[in-house]
Amino acid sequence: MNFSLKARLAALSLLLLIGCATSRVEPVPLAPEDMCDYCRMIISEKRYAAEFINSEGQAFKFDDIGCMANFIRSKGNTTKVVARFVMDFDSRQWIKADDAYYVRSPELTTPMNGGIIAFVDQSKAQEAVGKYHGTQLRSKDVFNP
Repeated sequence: MNFSLKARLAALSLLLLIGCATSRVEPVPLAPEDMCDYCRMIISEKRYAAEFINSEGQAFKFDDIGCMANFIRSKGNTTKVVARFVMDFDSRQWIKADDAYYVRSPELTTPMNGGIIAFVDQSKAQEAVGKYHGTQLRSKDVFNP
C-alpha cells in the first residue's frame, strides 16, 4: 500500500468516526394523521405531545406525556429508547425530555388525562405550578417506574 492510499484511508476513517460521534437524534415532526402509539387517538393537540426514538431509528409518537410514560413503563426494558422529546407547552416546539421542567396537576385537562405539561424554561413551569395548583417534576419523576 503506498503512502497516498494509506493517508486517504486514514482520513476517511477519521471522517467516519467524527460523523458517528457528532450525529444527533432529532425529533420527528408531527403529521396531521399521526396516532398515539399508546392509546391510538389522533394527536390533535400539539402542546401535549411527546415522542421517543428507539435504537432502530423508529419514532413512537404520543398525544399525551402520560401516554409516553405509560408506554415506556409497560414495555420495561424491551424498548431501547435513545432519545425522548416533549412539546413545550407555550412555544409548541420539541425539547429534550431530560431538559424539560414538568408540571403535574389534576386541574390540567390533557388528551388522556395524564395531567402533565412540559416547559423548556423553569420559570414558566413555576408559573404553571401556581396557576394550576400543581407540582413541578423532572424527567426522572415522570418516566422512571
